[in-house]
Amino acid sequence: MNNLNWHKATIEELELLQKTSVNNGVFANNYSAVNSILYAKKYDSQIAVQDGWIFEKYYASGETAYAFPHCMDGKTDGVREALSLLVEDAKENNRPCVFRNITTEEKELLLANFTASKIEEAPDLSDYIYNQEDLAGLPGSKYSKKRNHINQFRKKYPEFRLELISPDNFKTVCALEKKWFSESSESLDLQQEAEIICAALQNYEEFALKAGMKGGILFVADEPAAFCLSSTLSPDVTDIHFEKCLSDFARDGGYAVINNEYAKTITTRYINREEDLGIEGLRKAKRSYYPEILLPKFNVTLE
Repeated sequence: MNNLNWHKATIEELELLQKTSVNNGVFANNYSAVNSILYAKKYDSQIAVQDGWIFEKYYASGETAYAFPHCMDGKTDGVREALSLLVEDAKENNRPCVFRNITTEEKELLLANFTASKIEEAPDLSDYIYNQEDLAGLPGSKYSKKRNHINQFRKKYPEFRLELISPDNFKTVCALEKKWFSESSESLDLQQEAEIICAALQNYEEFALKAGMKGGILFVADEPAAFCLSSTLSPDVTDIHFEKCLSDFARDGGYAVINNEYAKTITTRYINREEDLGIEGLRKAKRSYYPEILLPKFNVTLE
Protein backbone atom coordinates (compact mmCIF):
# COMPACT_ATOMS: atom_id res chain seq x y z
CA MET A 1 0.00 0.00 0.00
CA ASN A 2 1.48 3.38 -1.01
CA ASN A 3 -0.24 5.41 1.74
CA LEU A 4 -0.70 8.57 -0.32
CA ASN A 5 -2.60 10.97 1.92
CA TRP A 6 -5.26 12.23 -0.50
CA HIS A 7 -7.20 15.29 0.64
CA LYS A 8 -8.78 18.49 -0.64
CA ALA A 9 -6.26 21.26 -1.24
CA THR A 10 -6.72 24.03 1.31
CA ILE A 11 -5.73 27.67 1.48
CA GLU A 12 -3.16 26.68 4.12
CA GLU A 13 -1.31 24.73 1.41
CA LEU A 14 -1.29 27.62 -1.07
CA GLU A 15 2.32 28.61 -0.36
CA LEU A 16 3.54 25.04 -0.85
CA LEU A 17 1.62 24.62 -4.11
CA GLN A 18 2.77 28.00 -5.41
CA LYS A 19 6.40 27.19 -4.58
CA THR A 20 6.09 23.97 -6.59
CA SER A 21 4.56 25.75 -9.58
CA VAL A 22 7.24 28.46 -9.53
CA ASN A 23 10.17 26.07 -9.07
CA ASN A 24 8.97 23.95 -11.99
CA GLY A 25 8.48 26.98 -14.23
CA VAL A 26 5.14 25.65 -15.38
CA PHE A 27 3.29 27.11 -18.35
CA ALA A 28 0.11 24.97 -18.07
CA ASN A 29 -2.73 26.56 -16.12
CA ASN A 30 -3.94 23.26 -14.66
CA TYR A 31 -0.88 23.31 -12.37
CA SER A 32 -1.81 26.71 -10.96
CA ALA A 33 -1.80 26.71 -7.16
CA VAL A 34 -4.84 29.00 -7.22
CA ASN A 35 -6.77 26.69 -9.55
CA SER A 36 -5.94 23.62 -7.44
CA ILE A 37 -7.64 25.27 -4.47
CA LEU A 38 -10.50 27.10 -6.16
CA TYR A 39 -11.61 24.22 -8.39
CA ALA A 40 -11.26 21.42 -5.83
CA LYS A 41 -15.01 21.26 -5.26
CA LYS A 42 -16.05 21.49 -8.92
CA TYR A 43 -13.74 18.70 -10.09
CA ASP A 44 -13.75 16.75 -6.83
CA SER A 45 -9.97 17.00 -6.94
CA GLN A 46 -7.55 15.95 -4.24
CA ILE A 47 -3.85 16.39 -3.65
CA ALA A 48 -1.21 14.39 -1.79
CA VAL A 49 2.20 15.48 -0.56
CA GLN A 50 4.90 12.85 -0.15
CA ASP A 51 8.71 12.71 -0.29
CA GLY A 52 8.94 16.22 -1.71
CA TRP A 53 6.39 15.60 -4.49
CA ILE A 54 2.94 17.05 -5.15
CA PHE A 55 0.33 14.67 -6.55
CA GLU A 56 -3.18 15.51 -7.76
CA LYS A 57 -6.15 13.50 -8.98
CA TYR A 58 -9.64 14.49 -10.02
CA TYR A 59 -12.77 13.24 -11.71
CA ALA A 60 -13.24 13.97 -15.40
CA SER A 61 -15.79 12.48 -17.81
CA GLY A 62 -16.86 9.94 -15.21
CA GLU A 63 -13.39 8.61 -14.44
CA THR A 64 -10.59 9.30 -12.02
CA ALA A 65 -7.54 10.83 -13.66
CA TYR A 66 -4.15 11.96 -12.41
CA ALA A 67 -2.18 15.12 -13.07
CA PHE A 68 1.53 14.75 -13.73
CA PRO A 69 3.38 14.90 -10.38
CA HIS A 70 5.86 17.69 -9.66
CA CYS A 71 8.80 17.81 -7.30
CA MET A 72 8.62 20.81 -4.99
CA ASP A 73 12.18 21.87 -5.84
CA GLY A 74 11.65 21.56 -9.60
CA LYS A 75 13.87 18.53 -10.14
CA THR A 76 12.86 15.50 -12.20
CA ASP A 77 15.13 13.03 -10.39
CA GLY A 78 12.91 10.34 -8.94
CA VAL A 79 10.06 10.93 -11.38
CA ARG A 80 9.72 7.20 -12.09
CA GLU A 81 9.26 6.49 -8.38
CA ALA A 82 6.71 9.29 -8.13
CA LEU A 83 4.77 8.02 -11.14
CA SER A 84 4.91 4.48 -9.72
CA LEU A 85 2.99 5.66 -6.65
CA LEU A 86 0.13 6.73 -8.92
CA VAL A 87 0.25 3.49 -10.91
CA GLU A 88 -0.02 1.63 -7.60
CA ASP A 89 -2.81 3.90 -6.39
CA ALA A 90 -4.85 3.14 -9.51
CA LYS A 91 -4.21 -0.59 -9.15
CA GLU A 92 -5.23 -0.61 -5.49
CA ASN A 93 -8.50 1.06 -6.42
CA ASN A 94 -9.10 -1.31 -9.35
CA ARG A 95 -9.21 1.37 -12.03
CA PRO A 96 -7.11 2.23 -15.10
CA CYS A 97 -4.18 4.58 -14.59
CA VAL A 98 -5.14 7.65 -16.62
CA PHE A 99 -3.12 10.85 -16.84
CA ARG A 100 -5.12 13.81 -18.07
CA ASN A 101 -4.15 17.27 -19.29
CA ILE A 102 -0.40 16.62 -19.46
CA THR A 103 2.07 18.47 -21.67
CA THR A 104 4.22 17.05 -24.46
CA GLU A 105 7.30 17.01 -22.22
CA GLU A 106 5.37 15.24 -19.47
CA LYS A 107 3.99 12.73 -21.95
CA GLU A 108 7.51 11.87 -23.10
CA LEU A 109 8.69 11.45 -19.51
CA LEU A 110 5.72 9.18 -18.82
CA LEU A 111 6.32 7.02 -21.92
CA ALA A 112 10.03 6.76 -21.14
CA ASN A 113 9.10 4.95 -17.94
CA PHE A 114 5.80 3.16 -18.69
CA THR A 115 3.88 1.70 -21.61
CA ALA A 116 0.66 3.35 -22.75
CA SER A 117 -2.40 1.55 -24.06
CA LYS A 118 -3.99 4.78 -25.26
CA ILE A 119 -2.69 8.27 -26.12
CA GLU A 120 -5.09 11.04 -27.11
CA GLU A 121 -4.36 14.64 -27.94
CA ALA A 122 -6.83 16.94 -26.16
CA PRO A 123 -7.13 20.12 -28.26
CA ASP A 124 -9.98 21.43 -26.10
CA LEU A 125 -7.50 21.62 -23.20
CA SER A 126 -4.65 23.36 -25.03
CA ASP A 127 -3.53 26.57 -23.32
CA TYR A 128 -3.44 29.86 -25.23
CA ILE A 129 -0.25 31.69 -24.23
CA TYR A 130 0.54 35.19 -25.50
CA ASN A 131 3.42 37.62 -25.38
CA GLN A 132 2.58 40.30 -22.83
CA GLU A 133 3.96 42.95 -25.18
CA ASP A 134 1.57 41.87 -27.94
CA LEU A 135 -1.54 42.11 -25.76
CA ALA A 136 -0.44 45.40 -24.22
CA GLY A 137 0.71 47.06 -27.45
CA LEU A 138 -1.43 45.37 -30.14
CA PRO A 139 1.28 46.02 -32.74
CA GLY A 140 1.11 45.62 -36.51
CA SER A 141 -1.61 44.95 -39.03
CA LYS A 142 -2.76 41.66 -37.49
CA TYR A 143 -4.11 43.54 -34.48
CA SER A 144 -5.81 46.29 -36.48
CA LYS A 145 -9.29 44.91 -35.73
CA LYS A 146 -8.56 44.93 -32.01
CA ARG A 147 -7.34 48.52 -32.16
CA ASN A 148 -10.48 49.42 -34.11
CA HIS A 149 -12.66 47.84 -31.40
CA ILE A 150 -10.84 49.84 -28.74
CA ASN A 151 -11.17 53.06 -30.74
CA GLN A 152 -14.88 52.36 -31.19
CA PHE A 153 -15.22 51.94 -27.44
CA ARG A 154 -13.18 55.08 -26.73
CA LYS A 155 -15.30 57.12 -29.13
CA LYS A 156 -18.54 56.07 -27.46
CA TYR A 157 -17.18 56.02 -23.89
CA PRO A 158 -14.32 58.53 -23.67
CA GLU A 159 -14.26 58.43 -19.88
CA PHE A 160 -13.12 54.90 -19.09
CA ARG A 161 -10.44 53.73 -16.70
CA LEU A 162 -9.01 50.56 -15.17
CA GLU A 163 -8.98 50.35 -11.40
CA LEU A 164 -7.02 47.56 -9.71
CA ILE A 165 -9.00 45.27 -7.41
CA SER A 166 -8.62 45.86 -3.68
CA PRO A 167 -10.69 45.18 -0.55
CA ASP A 168 -12.30 48.59 -1.16
CA ASN A 169 -14.01 47.43 -4.37
CA PHE A 170 -14.74 43.73 -3.72
CA LYS A 171 -18.46 44.53 -3.56
CA THR A 172 -18.22 46.08 -7.03
CA VAL A 173 -16.72 42.87 -8.42
CA CYS A 174 -19.42 40.75 -6.77
CA ALA A 175 -22.15 42.99 -8.16
CA LEU A 176 -20.57 42.83 -11.63
CA GLU A 177 -20.41 39.05 -11.53
CA LYS A 178 -24.03 38.85 -10.35
CA LYS A 179 -25.19 41.11 -13.18
CA TRP A 180 -23.09 39.25 -15.77
CA PHE A 181 -24.53 35.95 -14.53
CA SER A 182 -28.08 37.28 -14.85
CA GLU A 183 -27.36 38.09 -18.51
CA SER A 184 -26.05 34.58 -19.20
CA SER A 185 -27.66 31.16 -19.52
CA GLU A 186 -27.31 30.63 -15.75
CA SER A 187 -26.01 27.10 -16.30
CA LEU A 188 -24.60 24.91 -13.53
CA ASP A 189 -21.07 25.58 -14.80
CA LEU A 190 -21.59 29.33 -14.58
CA GLN A 191 -23.19 29.00 -11.14
CA GLN A 192 -20.11 27.10 -9.97
CA GLU A 193 -17.88 29.72 -11.56
CA ALA A 194 -19.70 32.48 -9.67
CA GLU A 195 -19.10 30.58 -6.41
CA ILE A 196 -15.41 30.19 -7.30
CA ILE A 197 -15.07 33.93 -7.93
CA CYS A 198 -16.64 34.63 -4.53
CA ALA A 199 -14.21 32.17 -2.91
CA ALA A 200 -11.30 33.93 -4.63
CA LEU A 201 -12.41 37.29 -3.25
CA GLN A 202 -12.99 35.89 0.24
CA ASN A 203 -9.35 34.76 0.28
CA TYR A 204 -8.02 37.55 -1.93
CA GLU A 205 -5.39 38.90 0.44
CA GLU A 206 -3.92 35.42 0.97
CA PHE A 207 -3.95 34.68 -2.77
CA ALA A 208 -2.38 38.08 -3.46
CA LEU A 209 0.37 37.64 -0.89
CA LYS A 210 1.35 34.08 -1.74
CA ALA A 211 0.33 33.62 -5.39
CA GLY A 212 0.44 37.11 -6.88
CA MET A 213 -3.32 37.38 -7.38
CA LYS A 214 -4.52 40.72 -8.67
CA GLY A 215 -7.29 41.99 -10.87
CA GLY A 216 -8.84 44.98 -12.52
CA ILE A 217 -12.22 46.63 -12.92
CA LEU A 218 -13.05 48.59 -16.06
CA PHE A 219 -15.17 51.64 -15.29
CA VAL A 220 -17.05 53.74 -17.82
CA ALA A 221 -17.32 57.06 -16.02
CA ASP A 222 -18.39 55.69 -12.63
CA GLU A 223 -20.22 52.62 -13.94
CA PRO A 224 -18.45 49.24 -13.64
CA ALA A 225 -18.41 47.49 -17.00
CA ALA A 226 -15.97 44.56 -16.76
CA PHE A 227 -13.49 42.83 -14.47
CA CYS A 228 -10.71 40.27 -14.56
CA LEU A 229 -8.69 38.20 -12.06
CA SER A 230 -5.20 36.73 -12.48
CA SER A 231 -2.36 35.16 -10.51
CA THR A 232 1.31 34.36 -11.04
CA LEU A 233 1.62 30.89 -12.54
CA SER A 234 5.44 30.85 -12.62
CA PRO A 235 8.22 33.46 -13.02
CA ASP A 236 7.52 34.01 -16.74
CA VAL A 237 3.76 33.44 -16.83
CA THR A 238 0.65 35.22 -15.54
CA ASP A 239 -2.56 33.18 -15.59
CA ILE A 240 -5.83 34.97 -16.38
CA HIS A 241 -8.50 33.12 -14.41
CA PHE A 242 -11.57 35.18 -15.23
CA GLU A 243 -12.56 37.99 -17.57
CA LYS A 244 -16.16 39.23 -17.68
CA CYS A 245 -17.77 42.16 -19.49
CA LEU A 246 -21.42 43.23 -19.34
CA SER A 247 -23.23 42.72 -22.63
CA ASP A 248 -24.00 46.40 -23.33
CA PHE A 249 -20.31 47.25 -23.19
CA ALA A 250 -19.15 44.00 -24.78
CA ARG A 251 -21.04 44.88 -27.97
CA ASP A 252 -18.96 48.05 -28.24
CA GLY A 253 -15.57 46.35 -27.73
CA GLY A 254 -15.45 46.08 -23.94
CA TYR A 255 -13.58 42.78 -23.92
CA ALA A 256 -10.86 44.18 -26.18
CA VAL A 257 -10.52 47.18 -23.87
CA ILE A 258 -10.17 45.32 -20.57
CA ASN A 259 -7.88 42.75 -22.21
CA ASN A 260 -5.60 45.53 -23.44
CA GLU A 261 -5.74 47.74 -20.36
CA TYR A 262 -5.07 44.87 -17.97
CA ALA A 263 -2.23 43.48 -20.09
CA LYS A 264 -0.47 46.81 -19.56
CA THR A 265 -0.34 46.10 -15.80
CA ILE A 266 1.28 42.66 -16.21
CA THR A 267 5.04 42.33 -15.83
CA THR A 268 5.66 38.69 -16.84
CA ARG A 269 6.82 37.83 -20.36
CA TYR A 270 3.81 35.63 -21.09
CA ILE A 271 0.08 35.67 -20.38
CA ASN A 272 -1.81 32.37 -20.22
CA ARG A 273 -5.46 32.85 -21.11
CA GLU A 274 -6.24 29.17 -20.47
CA GLU A 275 -8.13 26.74 -22.72
CA ASP A 276 -11.17 27.09 -24.97
CA LEU A 277 -12.92 23.91 -23.75
CA GLY A 278 -14.05 23.21 -27.30
CA ILE A 279 -16.43 26.20 -27.25
CA GLU A 280 -16.31 27.57 -30.80
CA GLY A 281 -16.92 31.22 -29.88
CA LEU A 282 -14.26 31.10 -27.19
CA ARG A 283 -11.82 29.40 -29.56
CA LYS A 284 -12.37 32.06 -32.20
CA ALA A 285 -11.89 34.85 -29.67
CA LYS A 286 -8.68 33.38 -28.26
CA ARG A 287 -7.18 32.73 -31.69
CA SER A 288 -7.97 36.28 -32.78
CA TYR A 289 -5.23 37.45 -30.39
CA TYR A 290 -2.58 35.29 -32.10
CA PRO A 291 -1.09 33.19 -29.29
CA GLU A 292 2.68 32.86 -29.22
CA ILE A 293 2.25 29.32 -27.87
CA LEU A 294 -0.70 26.96 -28.25
CA LEU A 295 0.36 24.49 -25.56
CA PRO A 296 -0.67 20.95 -26.55
CA LYS A 297 -2.23 18.68 -23.91
CA PHE A 298 -2.65 14.91 -23.85
CA ASN A 299 -4.60 12.22 -22.07
CA VAL A 300 -2.65 9.00 -21.59
CA THR A 301 -3.86 5.64 -20.27
CA LEU A 302 -1.18 3.19 -19.12
CA GLU A 303 -1.30 -0.54 -19.73
